[in-house]
Amino acid sequence: MTSVREKITRTYIFVSVAVILLLLLPLSLSIENYFYDRLFTELKTETGMLLHLLREYDADERNPGGMINSLYAVSSMTGTRITLIDSTGVVIFESSVPDSQWHTMENHLSRPEVQEALRSGIGTNTRPSGTLGLDMLYVARAVEPSQFRHPFLGRLRFIRAGIISVDVTRQIAEIRWILAVGGLGAVVLILVASRIVSAKIARPIVEIANIVAAIRTGDLERKLPVRSDDEIGRLAGAINEMTDKLKDDIAQLKRLQRFRSEFLGNVSHELRTPLFSLKGFLETLMEGAMDDATVSRQFLEKAYHHASRLDALLKDLIEISRIESGDMRMSFRYFDVPAFLDQIKIDFNDEAQRKRQSLMVEVIGADVKAFGDKDRLRQAMDSLVENAVKYSQEGAHITLKAEDRPSSVRIAVIDDGPGIPAEHIPRIFERFYRVDKDRSREVGGTGLGLAIAKHIVEAHGSQIRVESRVGKGSTFLFELKK
Repeated sequence: MTSVREKITRTYIFVSVAVILLLLLPLSLSIENYFYDRLFTELKTETGMLLHLLREYDADERNPGGMINSLYAVSSMTGTRITLIDSTGVVIFESSVPDSQWHTMENHLSRPEVQEALRSGIGTNTRPSGTLGLDMLYVARAVEPSQFRHPFLGRLRFIRAGIISVDVTRQIAEIRWILAVGGLGAVVLILVASRIVSAKIARPIVEIANIVAAIRTGDLERKLPVRSDDEIGRLAGAINEMTDKLKDDIAQLKRLQRFRSEFLGNVSHELRTPLFSLKGFLETLMEGAMDDATVSRQFLEKAYHHASRLDALLKDLIEISRIESGDMRMSFRYFDVPAFLDQIKIDFNDEAQRKRQSLMVEVIGADVKAFGDKDRLRQAMDSLVENAVKYSQEGAHITLKAEDRPSSVRIAVIDDGPGIPAEHIPRIFERFYRVDKDRSREVGGTGLGLAIAKHIVEAHGSQIRVESRVGKGSTFLFELKK
């Protein structure tokens, strides 16, 4: 298996070589074109200077011998080959051979540079010389013979200058060699740099792979070092966050599993008690107590009480199941809060009076309205008020309070009952959790009322809070949107 480091290194080298080639090839061609263009320009300039020199000699009517000596001298100083050609292509001067051999030279009228000059005035060409056998660069300039008075110059039709291209080719080859060496050096430097960079990039990736493999086997304690703020650093941070969340999720699952076990145990216990009692009463009746009218009625009343308790428990279990599964449907509307609390007071007034408790409604604010599902909130308030009435002593004071606030309505159930010890407050909304198990069953209730109330209030985007002091009473409160 090819490692990430090797893949990165190969990619760097491939891209680098491709970029260097794409740069060097056009650069090499550009340099070659530059040299040839410069030489052609110099040769064109030289043919113009030669034309000017010949015009001066023609104007002064000097001896042609001196003019020819000057042409030889110019050729020697500039290192160029100078050729003068007449209109028929016959060479009338050639600086590269003695004058005795001019008449033996080939006709130059068909030379490409001469033909181009005949058409456009200036002609260029790169080719081997038929006379010297060397690669040459040529520039031919067409002239008008009628501008000269001297018989020799009157035959002149073309001025041609040429230079041996071997030196140019050698210079270009040297430059290409320098570029090639430089490119090779760049590739070596890139290779070294790619190894360093790939190692730096691959190291955290390898670490990430190792950590992920460890996580897959269940090791959630290892952490990735976050060394940078780039994508890899952010990935390492995200994996660390994912690991922490996974640990929390596992802890939550374990906690839920524990709650599930406790819930099943509590449900079994809560169901067993009334069922066991029902079975006992029925067995007693069947064994003869039914014939005693006083005893049979007493046992039937007790059986009915336990059946009612069992019915209430099953209803609450169904209700909390619907809530937690998301099947509970809410109908939000604005409702009058004082009227809502007054109705709750009326419903619980008889139960409170049996214990000589005072049940009051207190509203702070005028025309107090809240937004929520009135029926569901009534269910939650019934659980809170029922607990306050059941667990508060005789003669206790219970207040249903509403306070109009800037953006919400605070609703509270306040009692001066026995209060709740601080260690129990975090768990009182758990299903079947009881502060005093024996007394809770004695006064009745399913142990699910507060759990249902908590879910209903949370469905309204709020939270139930508890403030309690042992011996001073308790306050259950939550807020609703206006």
